[in-house]
Amino acid sequence: MINRRQFLKVAGVGALAMAVTPLDILISSCKRNKGNENNRALLAAADKVFSQLENNTVLLPGEQIVVPVLDAPLVGVARADNPLFESFRNNEVIGAQWRPPGAWMPEAKSVVAFFFPVSSEIRARHRAARTATNEAWNFGYGKHGQVVNAFLSGMVAEMERQGVKTFIPTKDPSFKIERQPVMHGDKEDMHYSTSWSNRHIAFAAGLGTFGVHRHLITKSGCSGVLASMILDWEMEPTQADYRDPYENCIHCGACVNRCPAGAISLENLRNLKECSTYAANLRTENDPGYCGKCLVGIPCESVKP
Repeated sequence: MINRRQFLKVAGVGALAMAVTPLDILISSCKRNKGNENNRALLAAADKVFSQLENNTVLLPGEQIVVPVLDAPLVGVARADNPLFESFRNNEVIGAQWRPPGAWMPEAKSVVAFFFPVSSEIRARHRAARTATNEAWNFGYGKHGQVVNAFLSGMVAEMERQGVKTFIPTKDPSFKIERQPVMHGDKEDMHYSTSWSNRHIAFAAGLGTFGVHRHLITKSGCSGVLASMILDWEMEPTQADYRDPYENCIHCGACVNRCPAGAISLENLRNLKECSTYAANLRTENDPGYCGKCLVGIPCESVKP
């Protein structure tokens, strides 16, 4: 039972103390406990679904060896009414096409982001390769979409079993990506205006910040893939250990030197137009043209530097 002295210590003095009651504190505590309980349930579900994936391996035909595609995900949570989401409508961030969680699902209470590190077996081969594309990256990284989709389907089913409504914006027919020409420095570039962005959701959910290469740098590095979903479940948000959108980037220039297209600079980040043009020119009938050299062989490949 909270006595008045403890209550005043928690609530402060004057108007704040008059506005907050012990019942308010009790209700808030109950919500946090329920949120923590739901967080634990979500993490258990994610662990179960990922461990049961049947398609998280790939055969590298040249080596005739089977390797894992992705490692178990980091999980971050944001409140559906996080004020950051409204700021994403700024043209300097995403743009007016961005739609916050409540616009996709009115019952939205939480948003969950997942970061799946690319397996060390695939990263090591891609890091060592002297060519922009190689078997491990093409077959391994190239399969990540199938693995992530299977994981999300499993999570939707698992949440439904627990009576939780979910929504995945990137799977909705109304999801859009528009390319808009912009100038960065004295170079033409491309800005992608999307109605939903897994990278920005992960930033808001405390998973990491952006780098010069424009990838998200998490505590498990940047070499990975992202996914997210909206839930009508109260959960405790993940506390971010950063304030600046580029805080985890040490601006070392390693990704600048790794880029075979010369599309990255410390001043203007990765030029998406040059990057996509280079990748398109790599594609052949037998090669999908996946590059990703800026994801390996750098200090933030698998850790936060």
